[in-house]
Amino acid sequence: MAKKSQQATLLLKTLPLLLIVACRGAVRTPPQYEPAESLLTIVAEFQRYRDADLYRFPYPRDVSGQNVFKSTLVRLGNYETLYPNKNADVIAYTRAQAYGRLGEYEQATSFCKLAAKLGVELAGRANQDLKALEDFRKTTAFARKAETLADLEKLLQERVQGCKQLVAPHSAQPWLSLAQCEWEQAEVDLAEFLWANRQVIANGPKRALDLLEQIRTRHRQSKNFYRHTLRLGNWAHELAAEYAVVFPPERAQFLWDDFQRWVARAKSLYLEVGQSFGAQERSEAAAQLAALEALEFRVRDLNQ
Repeated sequence: MAKKSQQATLLLKTLPLLLIVACRGAVRTPPQYEPAESLLTIVAEFQRYRDADLYRFPYPRDVSGQNVFKSTLVRLGNYETLYPNKNADVIAYTRAQAYGRLGEYEQATSFCKLAAKLGVELAGRANQDLKALEDFRKTTAFARKAETLADLEKLLQERVQGCKQLVAPHSAQPWLSLAQCEWEQAEVDLAEFLWANRQVIANGPKRALDLLEQIRTRHRQSKNFYRHTLRLGNWAHELAAEYAVVFPPERAQFLWDDFQRWVARAKSLYLEVGQSFGAQERSEAAAQLAALEALEFRVRDLNQ
């Protein structure tokens, strides 16, 4: 009996110590790595950047470094898996908003219609946003199929004009910055088309270069300004390389001044990007400049 009493006393003395050790062993997961189970948290994170100026500034990122609007869609999907058929109207409306910021207007209009159908409280806002999303969807989509290069060029030009006309009626955020982004992208698409088909389009290289220069001037405030500058430098670089192929440097027809004209233009543009503090394209511009200088050295050596 005395032995059992001693064992019970020992157990009572050691039990608190065991509990302390057990608690220390259960490491709590940091909050930022826990699954986002609260819809309020997900929506609040999205609402912080709902009216972000996507034309002037890069897409906002969350604490993990991911695009906020993309991560919102992922988190909503996870929430829906955990809680099926719960808050379906809020989820649909938030998805519509996120898809709209990402330029996926087909998906955005679909979820906006669903939100208007499911939620009485959200119906008014959803229907209001639906009008804007429908404008963007119709304007950015091709109205018909192109059969020839000329048809495709015409479609691209029509889309440029349509996207340009989105800016005036949508003067409030987030629609203003989205309209500016679509106008800019439509112009870039047309310039890229002209450049890709410059050998078969009349005066193709000049038209592409002139348009891209106009884009640089017109969209000076865009977050993509240095991207346009780098692209223009790459095109001048390509023309210099093409000139050295069409007119081999060893032969009499090669004119150094004509070659150097494109080299100098490309160098100027690469240096503009490379010397711009904060530009994401700086390292790429430096690499392209090194490649251009290597081309220049080789051609000069062959031309002597």
